[in-house]
Amino acid sequence: MGGSLLIFYIAIGGVVGTLGRWLLQVWIQTSAHAGSFPLGTLIINLSGSVVLGFVARLGTSSSILSPEMRGGLTIGLCGAFTTMSTFSYESLQLLADGDYVRAGVYMAGTVVGSILAVLVGSMVCGRLL
Repeated sequence: MGGSLLIFYIAIGGVVGTLGRWLLQVWIQTSAHAGSFPLGTLIINLSGSVVLGFVARLGTSSSILSPEMRGGLTIGLCGAFTTMSTFSYESLQLLADGDYVRAGVYMAGTVVGSILAVLVGSMVCGRLL
């Protein structure tokens, strides 16, 4: 039964993460008037990394989350919410457009920012435990 429950949680997390990503990205791009700069994807990758760091620490440092729930939140929700494939495509688009400065800001912001965001999520959870 555990394997079936894990798959169910991952599937539900994936649906929520996918729809949440799409809705948030559209809202950010529109409301921030970001134009061709992929601000929505950057913010999604950073916020998803904070959530991943928090949930991973919570799930491995306490018994609050079942392994199935942890899988649903990390693999399903965060996996569907964040997106490196879109990041890669948008980076190449900025480079192809000759927008090297914004491409560099976007790539560095995503990579370094996501690593720092996972650390922040883990630290916040550590303080709460």
